[in-house]
Amino acid sequence: MRTMRQTRSWASTPLHIDPSQYSIQRVDVRNGNTNVPLTLVCQKSNMRAKGKPTLLRVYGAYGVSLEPEFRLEDVPLLLRGWTIALAHVRGGSELGREWYFGGKGKNKINSVHDLLACARFLLDREWTTCERLAISGVSAGGLVVGAALNMSPEYFRAATLHVPFVDPLSAMLDPKLPLTSVEVTEWGDPLTSQSDFEAIRQYAPYDNTQLLQKAKHVPSVLVTAGGQDKRVSVWQPAKWVARMRDSGRFVPNSHSGLQTDSRSGSRLLFYPKMNEGHFHANSNRSDSNDEDGFISAHAFRNAFLIDEVE
Repeated sequence: MRTMRQTRSWASTPLHIDPSQYSIQRVDVRNGNTNVPLTLVCQKSNMRAKGKPTLLRVYGAYGVSLEPEFRLEDVPLLLRGWTIALAHVRGGSELGREWYFGGKGKNKINSVHDLLACARFLLDREWTTCERLAISGVSAGGLVVGAALNMSPEYFRAATLHVPFVDPLSAMLDPKLPLTSVEVTEWGDPLTSQSDFEAIRQYAPYDNTQLLQKAKHVPSVLVTAGGQDKRVSVWQPAKWVARMRDSGRFVPNSHSGLQTDSRSGSRLLFYPKMNEGHFHANSNRSDSNDEDGFISAHAFRNAFLIDEVE
């Protein structure tokens, strides 16, 4: 079985890309006294171009590392000349356990500042522009994205948040929710600790949307949710979207879909799937699998990003 013969394993995958045609590099971004790793993936033929459309992805929680890899949902963007930037913010374990501890509990806001430092780096180095920079986060990564949008919305043209954990304070104050007790070690316990309460309120996306009122520009935003999601209840993104709409910073009726002219103003689209859970599976279909929902959700995400950024 072992022939020692070299094989192009990527050629038989559904990605249909040749990795040798892409540049993958890691740079260190300075945030105060901390160097934040940032991975950049783009076509080699497009490396020297300025102002490239760029998607900045983040997670930064539970000690989960954001791996540099060719993800299926990012391939259509790479083929169109986009850069995929991975912000390895504190809260992940890319640089060990101390890196994780530096972005959890009372230190969670460090994840947000690290992400914004990465965005500034891309803009300052003219890798992209604020009109061509998009940001994306899933679940706990959506929390970091939501907080970044409140603090510096002018950096971005578009943002996508999939099943985002955007109301951590309400969730951690409700012991009846299934995951609250086990999440205390990650976010803190605002029920018993005033300092934990204040730390969460400092960055919680839902509790800081008033910052948008001072912004000169806000990006268009796509938010998804699952009605059967046991990890991030559908009411979290729903109430956040409602509060964002009340800010008056988004085009009225922009929730109607992609047919709205993106040049007329910033849109806020809410895309809930009431029969789906955290990982896309449809609870009403016995033949459903996670892959079907995954492809559908990310096809919509890419359509939104292309419509906004290109």
